[in-house]
Amino acid sequence: MSNIAHILAGDVGGTKVLLRLAAVQNGRCEVVHEQRFDSADFTDFEVLLAVFLQDAPMLSAACFGVPGPVHGNVAKLTNLPWFVDGLRISQRFQIPQVLLVNDFAAIGHGIGTLASDDLAVLQAGQPLAGAARAVLGAGTGLGVGFVFVCEQGDMVVPTEGGNVDFAPNDALEIELLVYLQSRFGHVCVERVVSGPGLANIYAFMCERGQELATLLNSEDAPAAVAEAAINGTDAMAEQALALFLHCYGAYAGNLALLSLAHGGVYVAGGIATKLLAQLQGGEFMRGFLSKGRYRGLLETIPVYVVKETKVGLLGAQQLAMRIVAA
Repeated sequence: MSNIAHILAGDVGGTKVLLRLAAVQNGRCEVVHEQRFDSADFTDFEVLLAVFLQDAPMLSAACFGVPGPVHGNVAKLTNLPWFVDGLRISQRFQIPQVLLVNDFAAIGHGIGTLASDDLAVLQAGQPLAGAARAVLGAGTGLGVGFVFVCEQGDMVVPTEGGNVDFAPNDALEIELLVYLQSRFGHVCVERVVSGPGLANIYAFMCERGQELATLLNSEDAPAAVAEAAINGTDAMAEQALALFLHCYGAYAGNLALLSLAHGGVYVAGGIATKLLAQLQGGEFMRGFLSKGRYRGLLETIPVYVVKETKVGLLGAQQLAMRIVAA
């Protein structure tokens, strides 16, 4: 009798969904099939799942990292009009155990699977074994999580840290806050540190400089702003990207202080890999270290960019493997 168990792992995002079917045997995991879907092409998650699972074998467990808080194994996604229900998925697709976790909880579990080659070092610091780690990543939104070590292994704490207040640090950032308040009312940090946040900063810079915000007419405005900034073809885009990176680093520094993340701060997400050279350019770390008398402490904290774009999928896979091993 075969002791192979098939599991399903998913990394659900506002822009894309990655799904992986894998076979687990004797603690080893082998990928059977993996596929990327554009989130906007589907009215809900179960329709997407039905496409992926058309010819799949019977599954023993599934785990999905989803953007937003999870309550009772149910999630209403933050940047998608989807309602994901673990029990309903279990019943519809005959999967005995289905687990939903926050997407940055999945990334937190995936961090431990990474090799040194999967990371780019922004600051070596003085890493301490067993110390807390902070994970954040800008994309369609801004995800945040923490990883603490306990006797049972890593304890990953998901958060809605992208929705805390944006905290400006100088006159320009205060101007940005006032501008965003006029548009949105309450201004969370995600209005600044995210793909849409970069577009918001660009719109602010154009209004401030009395320039036309032509790049906002692009099909993918954040990507257009980033590309123009990198290529040096739009002065407002260059200023916007510099401010974005500084605010991103400042918020990462806040998380480092909140958790005393001597195990490292890990910057994940699609924007991080696309802007790796810019993150290494210095503006991010200037924002990170700009904490007055606590600069010295922050200089001891390692800061990494996660180059492995599938870290959330790897974390969901780890959790699905734990389910079948239990």
